Amino acid sequence: MQDNSLYDMENSLLEDALDADPQADRILEGLNESQHEAVSSELRNMLIIAGAGTGKTRVLVSRIAWLIKHFHIAPRNIMAVTFTNKAATEMRERLALMVGNSVQMSLWANTFHSICLRLLRAYASYAGLIPGFTILDTDSQVSLVKRLMKDMNIDTKEFKPSDIASNISKQKENGIRALAFSKMISAKSPDYVKVTSQVYNVYERVCNQENSVDFSELLLRTVELLENNQEIRELQHRRFKEILVDEFQDTNAIQYRFLRLIAGPDSHVLVVGDDDQSIYGWRGADVSNMRKFLKDFSNVKEVLLALNYRSTQKILDVANTIIGFNSDRLMEKVLKGNFGEGEKVRILNCANNKTESSAVSERIASLHESGVAYRDIAILYRNNYLSLDFEQTLLRKHIPFVIYGGQKFFERAEILDAIAYMRILVNEDDDTALLRIINTPSRKIGPKVVDGLRTIANERNCSLIKAMRLLEAHVHSDNVDKTLASLYKKVAVFCDLLKVLKEKKESLSLSAFADEMLRITGLYQFYQEKDFKEGKDNEEHSRYANLGMLISNIKEFESNSTAPAVSDESAPESTADSDEKKEEDPLLTYLSNITLVSTGELNEDGETASGTDAVNLMTMHSSKGLEFKYVFLVGFEKDILPSRMCAFSDKSLAEERRLAYVGVTRAKTALYISYSQNRSLFGKVEATGASSFLRELVREYKGKHDVPLTIESISSASYY
Repeated sequence: MQDNSLYDMENSLLEDALDADPQADRILEGLNESQHEAVSSELRNMLIIAGAGTGKTRVLVSRIAWLIKHFHIAPRNIMAVTFTNKAATEMRERLALMVGNSVQMSLWANTFHSICLRLLRAYASYAGLIPGFTILDTDSQVSLVKRLMKDMNIDTKEFKPSDIASNISKQKENGIRALAFSKMISAKSPDYVKVTSQVYNVYERVCNQENSVDFSELLLRTVELLENNQEIRELQHRRFKEILVDEFQDTNAIQYRFLRLIAGPDSHVLVVGDDDQSIYGWRGADVSNMRKFLKDFSNVKEVLLALNYRSTQKILDVANTIIGFNSDRLMEKVLKGNFGEGEKVRILNCANNKTESSAVSERIASLHESGVAYRDIAILYRNNYLSLDFEQTLLRKHIPFVIYGGQKFFERAEILDAIAYMRILVNEDDDTALLRIINTPSRKIGPKVVDGLRTIANERNCSLIKAMRLLEAHVHSDNVDKTLASLYKKVAVFCDLLKVLKEKKESLSLSAFADEMLRITGLYQFYQEKDFKEGKDNEEHSRYANLGMLISNIKEFESNSTAPAVSDESAPESTADSDEKKEEDPLLTYLSNITLVSTGELNEDGETASGTDAVNLMTMHSSKGLEFKYVFLVGFEKDILPSRMCAFSDKSLAEERRLAYVGVTRAKTALYISYSQNRSLFGKVEATGASSFLRELVREYKGKHDVPLTIESISSASYY
């Protein structure tokens, strides 16, 4: 390692500047006793168990401000990990108000994936990557898996590429590479496991060839980088003195491994979580990480936040009762409210699903007539298919609504096409991107031409673009093969297009280049004509209009980019981080940012939907982290919640109960829980009835005087 005097000097200068700040104690103003304890605690490892609506974001932000203002920790020595980009942005904005924008800009406040990307950009060569590597979004990952499966003659109808891609990601999240996974396979292994292993081996090799990484690879490769390179690991240990992690109950195995590696012997780690809100076990989240933290980190201080600032007490009483039946809780917490008793929770016992949707829609109409904005109302359900009845009824009643979880802006075909052109301009080895747009719009480059290119690429062990260059060189040589000359003639138009795009990229601003790219490639005209043929040319969200919105998104990115997203020019010099001195290609930075944006945070416009005055429809899983004045929990019935899939698993049953708890605690002012006695599913009417969770709840209050709920039976005749 080189001398760290510059590193120490920077911290000393910042400490001197902060020493003069007399306003540190203002950070503690307005905090309750538990919050005050968490924020002002001495420097040490901490586990903050934060119940729903107890102000954990305020505590996290205030703790970071306290570290800077009171303990004089340099912002660049602080890492704050969030689970969504939206949460990271909110944290930075709130910090800017407390400590100043210039100070907060130098700390790392990002998601796990963004932080790992930042480290991999800085140490690409040490991680076995070429600088400028691209990130495969979910669509690109599935496309690549599908292509490989077809090459391997694996039936994509019997084995869905999306399932195989998901299985590969799960192995990576458990830290298992393709070779290690193949050694775990036996003759008795299920066929889908054997197929996953076969595809995983090829997938790993092709990703390395194409210099691309998927989301899970970002984490796994960073963990391997830190494990295998002591110099880089120790540099991070000196850098990050205070590490804070939000939503800790949602961390998986590889994220926990990363946390243990990034924290040095002199670092302090503060994690905030609520085991009662751990609802993502199905995608790898491990609630036991909270217990592991107490075991693996020394001298951990535990702080409980239980004063709720969101809901009325009757809603909290229902939530406390539901979750109280779980026996695997880290500690018992009873949420106390700050907004009075409130209305009783209304349980709607409906004759059937049509009656349920009508009853809910009528109450929504009445709320709106009384002055409640539609945006303050949410309908939450366990499974997406349950939304259909409510969509149809709301439409009939002319009640506007938005659905979370549909096709998002960056998942649209026209946007994916535009992004694919951008990707090959920053990474010529990205064959997955190239194959998407080599003939979009049509250039008469059919499957036979592509197969010819792939044959050359396989023979020369190179990318398709490099294969085109070999063809171009060949046709200008003395001994020209007619077959190869014919092949080049068919792809020459695309080769020429790439050359023009590269020139434009170097001479124009990012947004001006993107606009020119859409024109030169023909995507503007292609989708304008497609809209016209389908009668969608005058629609607000036509494909052509979406391309225009992409340009607006890029302009917004330009205006908000005050520094390269992953460079860190203040870092001390070393052989390991010299790449950080280089200014990153703005196009590469933009692609990295949009690929890492959680689609769950965006509506179809690529924006948050909070500004639309419409009823919010979403699954309970999607609702986590959100809150609404009026919440309708629908389909709260047998075999739906809890799901019939977890009938024989105590672990799964506990997670389903936590999901119900999350749904209940989204409500601020009033909560409605509805269920049907009969439900039409797959063309058949089945007797359903109340969820076992609801039965537990009602039994608990039977015979008691202070009951926080009321039950209303609604017959089918009420709405017919």
